[in-house]
Amino acid sequence: MFSIKRFALALTILVSSLGLSSLLHAQPLTSDQVERFISSMPDSLELGRKYDDKKPRDIDPSKPMTSGLALMDKNSPEYADVSQLALRHGFANAEQWAQVGDRTVSAYIVAKSGLSSQQVEQAYQEAVNNIQKNPAYTEEKKQAILAGMSKGHQRNMSLRQNSDQDVPALTPHMPTLDKLFE
Repeated sequence: MFSIKRFALALTILVSSLGLSSLLHAQPLTSDQVERFISSMPDSLELGRKYDDKKPRDIDPSKPMTSGLALMDKNSPEYADVSQLALRHGFANAEQWAQVGDRTVSAYIVAKSGLSSQQVEQAYQEAVNNIQKNPAYTEEKKQAILAGMSKGHQRNMSLRQNSDQDVPALTPHMPTLDKLFE
């Protein structure tokens, strides 16, 4: 359980600091998908330990599970084991399992923020106004800061917009997810 907590904390911090790119979802997650993903986590962590070669991997923080899966050789024992894990937990394939996992984590971050989109937008606008009014910054410095803030804000609003539809599926599982990600 310590490994799950550590993984989730690191992932949450990384994702929160970098923001997430747009994830397009045709249908909202279901409670059943979330439950099956949660039940797969112990097996997933076991596979992570089994195949951990201690080499750094170029994982996309906006979709860590799908990008990690994409880095695997589809003919490898590791990919075969992940595919079997996905099937055992009722997913059509490893890709579906990874997508549900990424969406679950993204929706969890949005749900735990406790902020509405309006509140996030209001806080962003206040921060922009504070930067613009700050006499200690040159105009060039202000523009650089605002450009970075704008990119981050756009990523975060996109995450929120794409994850809002998935949050209801997480609601009955929040106590379990809280324990999983603490």
